[in-house]
Amino acid sequence: GRNSENGQTYYVDVGGRRASTKLRSGGVRAKAMDPSDLPTVFHDLTPVPQDDGPHPVCAIAYSDDFVRAYDYLRAALRSDELSERSLRLTALCLKLNPANYTVWHYRRRILSALSSLEDERKPIDEEGAFDPKLVEFDLAMAAKLGGGNPKNYQIWYHRRALLEPSFEKAAAKEDGDVMKAARVELSYVGTVLREDSKNYHAWSHRQWINRTLDSPPLWSEEKEYTHTLISEDPRNNSAWNQRWFVTHSGMHVPLDADGALSECQYALKAAALDPHNESPWRYLIGLVKEQDKVDGGRVLADLVELCQREIVTMKNRLEKDNKGMTKPVACPNMLAAYADILEMQKSKRSLVEASAIVH
Repeated sequence: GRNSENGQTYYVDVGGRRASTKLRSGGVRAKAMDPSDLPTVFHDLTPVPQDDGPHPVCAIAYSDDFVRAYDYLRAALRSDELSERSLRLTALCLKLNPANYTVWHYRRRILSALSSLEDERKPIDEEGAFDPKLVEFDLAMAAKLGGGNPKNYQIWYHRRALLEPSFEKAAAKEDGDVMKAARVELSYVGTVLREDSKNYHAWSHRQWINRTLDSPPLWSEEKEYTHTLISEDPRNNSAWNQRWFVTHSGMHVPLDADGALSECQYALKAAALDPHNESPWRYLIGLVKEQDKVDGGRVLADLVELCQREIVTMKNRLEKDNKGMTKPVACPNMLAAYADILEMQKSKRSLVEASAIVH
């Protein structure tokens, strides 16, 4: 069906019936809805109050705007209205409470329905039936809401849900439009991580993008991204963790000999810049232990020899720097890594030396 109010056309689908008229350009970009607009815009709906029961123990003191917006939302949900005006209503409700999962889910159903108006081949609520322009608009809306709620799970999930259909469809195919969208999204995640380098939701979203598309160019760019972060802050454990994820291509499969050697050299170079920094040492030991579990032969022996040689060089340099000092500066992270390496040599002499370091 179709409703008109103040010149604005709203497309409504109730009970599975689909509106056949095309979505009007700019409809979702209309002026933001204000709570005072609701009685006029939704003149044909009766607000549904929240049911807290006859004797609520602790009634929440909602603002008048909140009560009005969510009363109309419940009315729209009850009639299962999938329309432009209901989309704008969800934006208002999310502004009042960005963590409401029901509203986000309802919004995606509306987006799918509105997208179907643009493509008659897509049935309403078909998973992935999101018009690219609506996706772009909604990602911008989510980013605006996310600015003050960077760790809001619902916002991150919404971004993923909007992108997931096209990303999964284009996985490993190097689709130009999808790759462009992926890079835009990675750039957005990068801005969030600039504000909080330990935002778990942002890192998880970033990993999802790379793992889903499984694109060699993206993996290469992501590896360079981790290098940039580590160069800026060698103690950024999140960046080191992401580097591990990238070098393993998001899989739990050990690196091959060349990959293991390259990453060990990278970690040792970072450790040489600051032997007191625990991050590169833990990364290094993780790499060597991984090879110990799957190889135990020539590759492991070469890595252990490389690590021992480089650590001894650093150890001698530190001892030289400590000469003449009343209180020599200890380097427990380097020594702990050295003990781990000696243990992996598995010789009687190396085990005795490792025991001496530990005790």
